Amino acid sequence: MDDKMIGRTFAFALAIAFFPSPSHAQPQHRLPSGYKWGRCLLVVHGETRISGRCSYQIEKGGDFNIQGPKQVFAGIDYPDTHSGAGEMSKDYWAVVYKDGDLWAGYGNADIRDTHGEAGDWGELRREGACYAGKDVRVCLWR
Repeated sequence: MDDKMIGRTFAFALAIAFFPSPSHAQPQHRLPSGYKWGRCLLVVHGETRISGRCSYQIEKGGDFNIQGPKQVFAGIDYPDTHSGAGEMSKDYWAVVYKDGDLWAGYGNADIRDTHGEAGDWGELRREGACYAGKDVRVCLWR
């Protein structure tokens, strides 16, 4: 083997050693069936709760929910107890839904909460990819 071939082999070996393999790459969070990755904005009472990468699910009729990028899911990230007692949350989330002819929504006030904060956000107006109310703005870009 000549010096040129040894040099190329060594360079190739170094490239493999330092190239991030899938096991070293940032893990892709698995999502439940029907969920996709998108970009979201959730601002409640002037506090930005989600800004950027998020997971989302859109239901028939346009209702949707968004989850912050650190959210965990029953049956994927932890065992699914099917009772609700074992539910957990590790990020903010929000639900926007059609209520008659109006839009409404709610979300958690603390990342650990699996239930919505007291009361909903009242009437929401659609503004492009966003739904806005008195103290809330929820946006979803797919």
